[in-house]
Amino acid sequence: MKMIRAAVALVFVITFNSCLLAQASAAGSHPKVVVISLDAFGAATLQDPYIATPMLHTLMKNGAYAKAMRPINPSVTWPNHTAIITGQDASRHHLLVNGLIVDQRTDKKPHVEMWVPKARLVAVPTLYDIAHKAGLTTAEIDWVAITRPGTIDWAFTERPDPDASIERELIADGKTTRADLLGFTSHPGAWRDRIYTNAAIDILRKHNPDLLLVHLLSMDAIQHETGFDTQADYNTEAFLDDRVAEIVDAVRANGDLDRTTFIVVSDHGQQSLHNALHPNALLKQENLQSASTSTPTFAIEDGGCALVFQKNATPTSIAALKKLFEKKPGIYAALTEEEASAQGWPKPGSTDQAPDLLLYAADDYAFSPDPGDAFVTKLDRQRGSHGYPNTFPLMQAIFIASGAGIRNAGEIPAISNLDVAPTVAHILHLQLRDAQGNALTDILK
Repeated sequence: MKMIRAAVALVFVITFNSCLLAQASAAGSHPKVVVISLDAFGAATLQDPYIATPMLHTLMKNGAYAKAMRPINPSVTWPNHTAIITGQDASRHHLLVNGLIVDQRTDKKPHVEMWVPKARLVAVPTLYDIAHKAGLTTAEIDWVAITRPGTIDWAFTERPDPDASIERELIADGKTTRADLLGFTSHPGAWRDRIYTNAAIDILRKHNPDLLLVHLLSMDAIQHETGFDTQADYNTEAFLDDRVAEIVDAVRANGDLDRTTFIVVSDHGQQSLHNALHPNALLKQENLQSASTSTPTFAIEDGGCALVFQKNATPTSIAALKKLFEKKPGIYAALTEEEASAQGWPKPGSTDQAPDLLLYAADDYAFSPDPGDAFVTKLDRQRGSHGYPNTFPLMQAIFIASGAGIRNAGEIPAISNLDVAPTVAHILHLQLRDAQGNALTDILK
């Protein structure tokens, strides 16, 4: 009897330990995804054979890359980063600018508040929400529309807090100082991207997340200042390639290269301009911003587009607004809510963020928030902007997938950025419901 009991006990121990080993093996082989967004890195740039980006070209050679990736409308940073991680466009997620529009349809000019909770900005579930609910660990570096989400385990935000955990780790490791973090947003974009990269490496090495979102912004910053396709562009491309290489090397040093998929994207492209449009100057000239008007009307300017809000708007008053703008120099289109909704914009009835009239700027023009008495002014030098219709060639973004689970597919036809979230969800074995895009299963092993 003792021998039988001992044998049974031994079988139990062996079986129990085998289960633990199987669980550990399964945990150790669970796929991981790192999404890196290179803000404003256009498809036209990636197609240039003379850009100094050896790491991006290595990822492309060993994986798959799209001829171009079409952004959603508006072709603006926050709406498109949100589309990338939800698989849904602005008609559903309701984010139209880099923040929350407030005071619209009142007697004063509306403005944008950036640092409001994610729950107020994004109307649909995100990849990191779903991953967190499934028990995966999540992390973000300078992602957007992500303030206090409750579903991110490790974060280094656009406005870092010196007393937060990752910031304290970087300070302790000598990667930055408390003083630098307190003045973080006033420092140059390239310097901030180095710190963002250091934060990503810290999180990878010490916390090993299943899903990491990284947003690097120096390309967008330099192109806004100097325009598209300049020497500054070429230098920034090489700088960003080095940052991507550092992140890949950190994954390799962790021993996770064989189970990590790298997705490199951008939110939009950028194009050059030499003229500024001031829609509020025109509205003021038409007495639509006077104290006596019953329909006070104001525009929020956002580069290639402007959102016009009118208090007490009627179909007749909006038709008059459309007529006022559509023949003006520098205007590519003036769209009513029905016309805008056909391009993926939400209607005012679905969200108070939607404009009553949508304006698009023509080539070589952009809407400027700078005050001015004239509707059109000449800029002192070339600048860059985005926000134009997502069909414009220079608004097209990039998509590269490489690493675990990605076959060597080479160049694939142009895709929509709504396909990114379903693809990442497929790799991580997550259920992403209601996405408007599709998983790119043809590039997967």
